[in-house]
Amino acid sequence: MKKIFIPTPLDEIIQLPKDVTHHVLHVFRHNMEKPITVTGSDNRCGIYQITEEVDGLAQAKLIEYVESDASSYRTILVQSLLKGEKLEWVLQKATELNVDTIYLVSTANCVAKYDDKKLQSKVSRWEKIMLEAAQQCGRNQLPTLVVGEKLSQVLAIEDDAFKLVAYENEEGHTIKIALESIHSNQNITDILICIGPEGGYQEKEINAIIESGGKSVSLGNTILRAETAAIGSLAMIQYELEL
Repeated sequence: MKKIFIPTPLDEIIQLPKDVTHHVLHVFRHNMEKPITVTGSDNRCGIYQITEEVDGLAQAKLIEYVESDASSYRTILVQSLLKGEKLEWVLQKATELNVDTIYLVSTANCVAKYDDKKLQSKVSRWEKIMLEAAQQCGRNQLPTLVVGEKLSQVLAIEDDAFKLVAYENEEGHTIKIALESIHSNQNITDILICIGPEGGYQEKEINAIIESGGKSVSLGNTILRAETAAIGSLAMIQYELEL
C-alpha cells in the first residue's frame, strides 16, 4: 500500500498538497481505486481513499485509523558530519532501520565543514531524503533530525539514554556484550550510539562520552568506514533488541 506523509493533521476528509498529489497520481501513477496510508503532522496514521483531484490537489476520505507500530526502544544516532553522499546514505539507511532521532554534530576531525548558513540550507534536502526513505519502507512516523547541537549538548539532552560509542581502539567490550546487558534493566528505553567522522573521534571526545555515562564498544575485528559503522551498529541494535 502506498505510504505518504502530509504536513497537516488527519481528519475525516483531507487534502493532499500539490507536490504530494503530483507524486502519487502522476509520478507513481497510483490507481485511485486503491487506498493509501497517510501519516499527518499529529503523528496519527490512517488508511484513505482518494476521491478526486481538483486543480492539482487530491481529496481523500478516511477509511479507518490504524495504530502505529511502537518499538520497545527509542534508537538515537549521534552522527558526526560526513562528506556529501556518505551522509545522505546514512540518513536514508538509518531511516529504513527505524531510527527515532538523528543528531548531526560537528566534531574535531570532521572533514565536512559547514557554516550555519550552509548547514541550514542542507537541512531541507536531508529531511526530504529521510521522508522519501520513510515512505519507501512504509514506516508510520518520520525520524527526528536535529542539526546544530554540539556533542556535549546532545549528551546532556539525552542524559537518560543508554549511551554507546563505536571506537576502533576498543578491544574487550563489544556492542553485543553491551546490548545484552540491557535485557536485565527494564528502566532502559532509549539507546544512543555515537559514530565519529571519517577521521574518527579524538581521545578527548571519547573520554567526554564515557564521562557522561557512555560505554566504548567494538563493532568487530575490522575498522569500518564511518558510514558503514553507523548503519552496521543500528542493524546490530535492531537485531539484538527488536528481532
